[in-house]
Amino acid sequence: MSEHLRADSLRTLFPQIRQLRIELIFNDPTTQLPSPSPQLHTLFGPAPAFFRFACPCADCDGAFDLTEAVATLITGCAERTQATPFTGQLACRGMRFRDHATHQSPCQMQLSFQLLAEPRRADEALELSRGPGAPLRGQR
Repeated sequence: MSEHLRADSLRTLFPQIRQLRIELIFNDPTTQLPSPSPQLHTLFGPAPAFFRFACPCADCDGAFDLTEAVATLITGCAERTQATPFTGQLACRGMRFRDHATHQSPCQMQLSFQLLAEPRRADEALELSRGPGAPLRGQR
């Protein structure tokens, strides 16, 4: 089973977050070829809290790990009631295998990312903490 499928849910790790939006924009400054298509991932509570994304170059063994950025964002927005953005950049540290592994070179792919964490409303957080089907305060 892959790490992605074994990851705890977003709701389990970050119960205060309703959804997390991850926007990825790739750029290789060393080539004239078009950049890989941008990616947008929207994670809701049941989704695996897995924040590592493969380099879009088919011949690269690298990945971009946003785990630390997500933790920083969510720690920083713990008391906020509005969506909070976080931006950053990472460089791929993988190796590109060209000509069937006879020639390898460091990957030059760059990633610009934006994370947007939407917190749960107070009533959603209260319901989540009580569990499904639990009576509201004052109800029996």
